[in-house]
Amino acid sequence: MDKVAVVARSFQAGTGENGKPFDGELFERLVAEPIDRLLRAEVVQNIIVVVNCEPGNKLAELPGRGIPPTVKALFDRFTKKYGSKITPSICTDWGPNPGSGIALNQGLEMAKQKNMEWVLNWSPEIEMDGSRIELGIVHAEKHNLSIVGFLRQGYWERPQWQVPQNTASLWNVNMLSAVKGFAKECNGTGRTVKTAEYGDVPLAGMEDFHAILRMLKQFPNLRWGMVGRAEPLFWDTDFQGERLATHLKKVARQYQVMQIWVQDIFPELSFNQVMNRLFARCHID
Repeated sequence: MDKVAVVARSFQAGTGENGKPFDGELFERLVAEPIDRLLRAEVVQNIIVVVNCEPGNKLAELPGRGIPPTVKALFDRFTKKYGSKITPSICTDWGPNPGSGIALNQGLEMAKQKNMEWVLNWSPEIEMDGSRIELGIVHAEKHNLSIVGFLRQGYWERPQWQVPQNTASLWNVNMLSAVKGFAKECNGTGRTVKTAEYGDVPLAGMEDFHAILRMLKQFPNLRWGMVGRAEPLFWDTDFQGERLATHLKKVARQYQVMQIWVQDIFPELSFNQVMNRLFARCHID
């Protein structure tokens, strides 16, 4: 059986020592229950949960001299039942983007140390279970793929949802490591992009697409795929407050960010030329 590690990012901003109280009910509903479903799957050998504890980061938890609240909640909820199958990890270099590619690189390194063949980067708001992961692995083996994304409901609405995104995507550990994982510049460097809905917003995110482009440049015969066309995954975006605003801004900028990453990595080619080359190597089920 292929060895699969799941990497998830989780935090409750501002909670911890001398901070806001940790919301245990929110953790149970949005984090623990989705993780519990995956821990019961035979195909999943380990779940690595990376927690934002970067000093000075407005999104970070504030552990002080103690344990970050999410880490403590993970130990309390899972350790007795699942032991070392779940691994919390503290990230002190998260960056300004909530969906930190640096955090995912930390998870990738841990997966390599555990001799995993595949890493599933996953966000708990995406409905996922063992049978879906097995479907992705079978698809990869059938077509000799290095990356497999999972289509989610409404994927046809936007081009960015038709390529693997780290809310739910399988990566071959060796191939992703060969391009040094996800680029730090995708966390934000001060560059901006103009959106119709929100004006100028940070040029950030789409670290998954950035990595795919770098793979394509280094390995011109890169093969990748998507699964779930018949039964797309449920995507729970019933966010509230600041998280909803952040999500909407992210969605608004994504396609333009893709175009800029293409310009940066393939300056000699047009966007359409690169996308034609990329999708010529795609297998969709």
